Amino acid sequence: MASVRKRGSKFTGLYRDASGAQMSAGSFDTYDEALARAQVAELDARPLEYAEVFPNERRGKATVAGYAPGWLEGQSLLEANSVQIAKSALKRIMPHLGSKVREEVTPDDIRRMLGALKKSGLSDGTVSRTLDVARQLLPKAATEGVRYRIKERRRMKIATRQQAAAIERAMLPQYKLLVRTAFTTGCRWGELIAVRGTDVEKRGAGFVVRIRRTVEEVGTECSERGYGKTDTAMRDITIPADLARKLEASGPELCFPGPRGGYLKRSTFRRVFWLPATKAADITGLRVHDMRHSAISWWANSGVPLADVRDRAGHSNISVTSRYIHVMPGDADPFAAFLGEAA
Repeated sequence: MASVRKRGSKFTGLYRDASGAQMSAGSFDTYDEALARAQVAELDARPLEYAEVFPNERRGKATVAGYAPGWLEGQSLLEANSVQIAKSALKRIMPHLGSKVREEVTPDDIRRMLGALKKSGLSDGTVSRTLDVARQLLPKAATEGVRYRIKERRRMKIATRQQAAAIERAMLPQYKLLVRTAFTTGCRWGELIAVRGTDVEKRGAGFVVRIRRTVEEVGTECSERGYGKTDTAMRDITIPADLARKLEASGPELCFPGPRGGYLKRSTFRRVFWLPATKAADITGLRVHDMRHSAISWWANSGVPLADVRDRAGHSNISVTSRYIHVMPGDADPFAAFLGEAA
């Protein structure tokens, strides 16, 4: 059963995982937010039991619960994170629709489910993702015309070069180089933490870091795989010589391992290192992923040809890259993020 414990001025959400062990869902400013997050985490931690709880068919027709296992099996070729999102959404869908005949679910049924999910304290993003999965799981007639409006979408936040330098200065020593690498290369998080010193290669008079792997973080597990999110995901990113030398020093080992070895989890980095560093630098609202947004924006606004920005970012097409143009004033030098400072 989800619960909340107050610690100082913060509220910590607590829940039980599938084995019964008590886990933390994180600390929040309000009791309600902590409880809502704990309830979501507890739901996600449960095994998929809906096939045993709800009937598989009614009047000879498959119910939503009866149809779902086969549908989920068909998603096995998706990335692990996408499969996990689908599993979590199914857990939210079943209490509302599991007993209904799949072909008879109506748009009003979907709207009532969305309203109940929102009332339960789930975030707009979680409710919206649940609707996305429902659209794939159910006949088109069931979701046609159903919309879920997110009240306030988070706007892309771009750091200035001075802010990037301030975050690096405030970061604890073991991850200063990670901050510089992220702001310089614009790598996705999974790509960044998979980088090894041997991925750096000299090319002519300069250096590149070869992006060939990514790390998937699903629940508490991390696994590395060959990369292929898009046709251009595997790429070589030009980096300055001083950064190349520092990365090469790791040799065949991970450049940015976790505090206890192994892969560095985004949640650990954010909570233990990123939030304290951004607070110390007096920068609010900047996410870990915004290092990537910032780097791409700097390139696009500093005269780098758009096609080169696309390839450097690993985007599948220029229409994605174009979102980053004119976000902020640029410089002439795309490597100028740290104003010549040494890491």
